[in-house]
Amino acid sequence: MSSDYVDSYYSRTREETRVFRALDRDLDVEVLVIGAGLAGSGTALDLAQRGRKVALIEARKVGWGASGRNGGFASEAFPGGITGLTERVGLERARAFQAVSRRGLELVEERIGRFSIRCGALQKGALRCNFATGGDELIRFRDFMIENFGITYEYWPKDRLRAALSTELYADALLIPNTIAVHPLNLTCGMARACATTGVQVFEDTAATRIGTVRSRKVVQTSTGAITADEVVITCGGYVDGLDRRVSDGTVPIATFVMATEPLGDHLKDAIRVPYAIFDNTVAVNYYRPLADTRILWGGRVMAWTPDSAAIGARLRRDMVRFYPALRDAKVEVAWGGLMPYTRHKLPVIGQTEPGVWYATGFGGLGVTLTAAVGELIARAIVEGDDTWRMYEAFGLPYAGGKLGKVPAQLVYWSHQLRAARRRRAVR
Repeated sequence: MSSDYVDSYYSRTREETRVFRALDRDLDVEVLVIGAGLAGSGTALDLAQRGRKVALIEARKVGWGASGRNGGFASEAFPGGITGLTERVGLERARAFQAVSRRGLELVEERIGRFSIRCGALQKGALRCNFATGGDELIRFRDFMIENFGITYEYWPKDRLRAALSTELYADALLIPNTIAVHPLNLTCGMARACATTGVQVFEDTAATRIGTVRSRKVVQTSTGAITADEVVITCGGYVDGLDRRVSDGTVPIATFVMATEPLGDHLKDAIRVPYAIFDNTVAVNYYRPLADTRILWGGRVMAWTPDSAAIGARLRRDMVRFYPALRDAKVEVAWGGLMPYTRHKLPVIGQTEPGVWYATGFGGLGVTLTAAVGELIARAIVEGDDTWRMYEAFGLPYAGGKLGKVPAQLVYWSHQLRAARRRRAVR
């Protein structure tokens, strides 16, 4: 398998270009982090800042997986939505989870500034859009957040939304002011650079193949050497494969997709006339944003497999034109996919497969901020013995089928799509 970056808008515009060599010897550290995406680099950085001797290894290139391919939205949201979480765990615990998400966003912004990470001018604000079939969902959500979390979102009725977006499919929207949008590959590569400057030993092209125990310490075999550590943290996301059976079986690697149009110039304003990131309330959320060079970055859909880039671009372009007919002549410049790990309950988890072997996974498309917060929780647990991380362990990591779970996951997605299409037809 090639370790080169997938062809994407992000790989074509990458500014954080530091290269890390492959491991070429045996190594002894206090903590080894496996997977140099956002979760891995955030965890390694936090551990190093707390005085630990840390190594961070990546089988391919820093940010090669979902961390460097996603839509770049960074928010205080929680997978599955905060209302559903509140129903599941109760209001007080939901507030604790919301505080962790908020902390993740703070860490992202703080680290971008502190380490001068070149991930573009931060795009501030996002519109959460409601389909015409959604009724007063957004008004109820706005009131719920004010009453229970003290968070205020600005409500945009239909007329105001129409002035901003030339689509008939949305009924209304909420402006989420604290959401930012970043260049995720530059962010991830910049985080790895920050790790290195803080003392972390970073290695690319170094695949972990087996985790064992020798005299109570962990020994991780890689393609080029063995690493002995007191603690190991697995943050491989949808690319964990068979490295750890419990994590592999407890997640399903699902493909999601993104495209970038050609520069649209003034034609962009025929569709989108606000500088915000945009997402909606479909099952597989449509998420998109105008870029500074007048392109549109558009993401959405989930599948059990990854089509070729031409097919991805064609499908996402159809989605875009369905929302914005004025863009029917816009061309797709590049399209790509990537794997995200979904747990059976669709919630993120932190845990240990055994003493000294940690995992963090299941961020459900909200990993830009959640990974930063979770990395801090794991670092506090390892260095200080802090138990806050157990709030996530409570979700558990039930068997999800691993790669075998792709087929039922695809069937569930199709059934949701069919029901949504029926609802849309019913209101016409």
